[in-house]
Amino acid sequence: MDKTILIIRRTDFGSSTCPSYWVEKSASSLERATEYLVALQTLNNDKAISYSLFNAFGQFDVDEKEKAVEENA
Repeated sequence: MDKTILIIRRTDFGSSTCPSYWVEKSASSLERATEYLVALQTLNNDKAISYSLFNAFGQFDVDEKEKAVEENA
């Protein structure tokens, strides 16, 4: 079974209560997905846009992302 991790972009539109979601990138490992996530967050200068990691079970915990980033630093 393939493990696919999605990097999801969420865009908030001002006072609208319905944000927009878009699959920005996909990866086959948490390490690679974290690299993509860090790169996208670093390049992002728009406060209305945020990125999250999702797999088949839901959103990844923030602590897991931070540990993965620290190990690769």
